[in-house]
Amino acid sequence: MRVAAQIATAPLAAKAALICAAAVALLLGAALLLAALATIAAGEASSDTVCTPVGENSAGQAPARFRPLYAAAAKKYRLGGRGAAILASIHETETGFGQNQGPSSAGAVGQMQFMPATWAMYGVDADGDARKDPANPKDAIFAAARYLQASGAPGSWYRAIFAYNHAGWYVAKILRGARAYRGAAFAQTCEAKRDPGVSLGDLDFNDTAGAWGGARKFARALAAQGRRYGCVSTSEKRPRKSTASGGVSDHWVGSTVSYAVDIDSPGCTMTYPGGEADRTARAIARAVGMPSHTGFVSTVRGAYRFQLIWQAAGHYNHPHIGVKRVGR
Repeated sequence: MRVAAQIATAPLAAKAALICAAAVALLLGAALLLAALATIAAGEASSDTVCTPVGENSAGQAPARFRPLYAAAAKKYRLGGRGAAILASIHETETGFGQNQGPSSAGAVGQMQFMPATWAMYGVDADGDARKDPANPKDAIFAAARYLQASGAPGSWYRAIFAYNHAGWYVAKILRGARAYRGAAFAQTCEAKRDPGVSLGDLDFNDTAGAWGGARKFARALAAQGRRYGCVSTSEKRPRKSTASGGVSDHWVGSTVSYAVDIDSPGCTMTYPGGEADRTARAIARAVGMPSHTGFVSTVRGAYRFQLIWQAAGHYNHPHIGVKRVGR
């Protein structure tokens, strides 16, 4: 109000200066708000998540510069929780993480050792430089992920890896290397802390006490149904507000009465039907009386809306459970 009064009574030049100052103040305020939201998200991760270094194989961890590429490629091509570790194992086996790019005696070239004809079919320009380059780590790793998916992954990793190199010993070596990594494509693995004393048997669907409008305790208790299958939380609250369809995400830090958990892990297979993620989704649906465990499924119990997403757009590589307080 004081600034508005000053602008109204000031000369023209002074008005312009005051308007500029007010605009700068508004921009600074917006920046501070975004920083606060990011801090909330970071605080949520640091205070409610346990992060531990991944295991190393005999050759050590995958080089840090490649880990985000394995993860991003596995996500883009829906390779599930094992995808990144398998890409790392192939990269190490084929070229020692790019140290020996050939051409091989068979004529394979590049970071992930593609035959030229196969590269012509599956090569991608993943880094946006208008070139499909098998010697470029990003192009090659994304192309390998694309080829594995086209060859049957994640439904049948044996078939997909055998297509990469037609030898049983090769498949065994890649799978053994991926197990040794158990997520070594990443700097660390993170798992949500379990709220003390919270289990499905302890929960009252009309109990609105607790963090995030009481929704967090339900989301985490339901996500814990996956532990027996090796499936754990990999993403909870985050700064992004909108879903892919334009709605407000239960993951959003600004949504104070909702909470969401994405469920995945290196040992959580995405095979459908019957894989560990599928069994987890079934257990969640059963726990809250949902009519189905696939697609976009919602139900209201007590004071909360529960939403399970599995085998639907954007959720073929992980189940999602969102909880929102809608009553009281």
